[in-house]
Amino acid sequence: MPEGADITRDIEAVLRGADAVYIFAGHKEYRNFVPAEVKVLCGCGHPVIVDGRNVADPDEWIAGGFVYRGIGRGDKNNHGLEK
Repeated sequence: MPEGADITRDIEAVLRGADAVYIFAGHKEYRNFVPAEVKVLCGCGHPVIVDGRNVADPDEWIAGGFVYRGIGRGDKNNHGLEK
């Protein structure tokens, strides 16, 4: 294990204080995330979810106050592009 890296199965500890949530595996635990509960754990006003496995419902996460990015799904948030 790299120095300074902790590995845990405590998902609440992992999410607590996070600004962004990255999902890079299609495990069933990630499919069961509830946006409102995750946002409370994150504790920031506009957290980001990056869904690398398309396991999260974009509309549900956006309605829950997240900025959503899903691989191959385009801009589901309808944000203007910055140049």
